[in-house]
Amino acid sequence: MRISRSGTDAAVGPRQGDLFAQGPPALDPAAAVERLHLDDRSWIDVSSRWLCGGDELLELLAARLRWTRAERPMYGQMVDEPRLGAFVRPDSPGAPPLLDDMAGALQARYRAGFNSVWVNYYRGGDDSVAWHSDRIGIDPADAVVAIVSLGGPRRFRLRPAGGGRSRSFTLASGDLLVMGGACQQNWEHSVPKVSAAPPRMSATFRRTRSRPTRR
Repeated sequence: MRISRSGTDAAVGPRQGDLFAQGPPALDPAAAVERLHLDDRSWIDVSSRWLCGGDELLELLAARLRWTRAERPMYGQMVDEPRLGAFVRPDSPGAPPLLDDMAGALQARYRAGFNSVWVNYYRGGDDSVAWHSDRIGIDPADAVVAIVSLGGPRRFRLRPAGGGRSRSFTLASGDLLVMGGACQQNWEHSVPKVSAAPPRMSATFRRTRSRPTRR
């Protein structure tokens, strides 16, 4: 994982192109977790190589999930959002069993009752998600949102709600990033477009009162 506190990526270790993302998918219960405090009420946890075999899990999800493409208003007309998305309950009969294992491991650490997974599918560099916070079906003042990255590396950015200096994280396959405290109330996140990128997914685990619609 590459982390920056000043808006520019800074290397933490070599990741792109290694063999860790290949092979059968499995969790690494011994993976180290680092906590970063964004403000006095908001924090994130980051863990490199929390999951091995992320590339194989990406291919499995690509084939098994029912993908949709939402629309949004822009300049007086409806346009397609630049990515695909799919919703799944981690314990549902059609879900890969590893999703339930991932939810269980996250539950053991964060006690957040994760009951839903929203998967974004970024098919290439043109796919992205704009600045936003996750508020649908959760309490933004005290929510835990866990993101597991699969496939190619992409930048994940955080900034104070409404604008300000951003922090950038390059998430590789198998990396885990967890947002907690008042992060969804005080901060926004995005995945920007890039000139070229291999396919990438983000599996977002949350406890929701209603079915999420994106992110």
